[in-house]
Amino acid sequence: MAAEANSYDAWFCAQVHAALEDARSGTSQVQVMQAAQALIDAKRKVEPKS
Repeated sequence: MAAEANSYDAWFCAQVHAALEDARSGTSQVQVMQAAQALIDAKRKVEPKS
């Protein structure tokens, strides 16, 4: 069980390190919220409240 925990910790640390080193531009929180709001608005137009 300790070996599994150590293995997971090593994997997790590698994932975090890779994410921190990733030079690609990410999506801003504003862009995500705008996209989410657009989905909500589109859904409301298709299925109005009962």
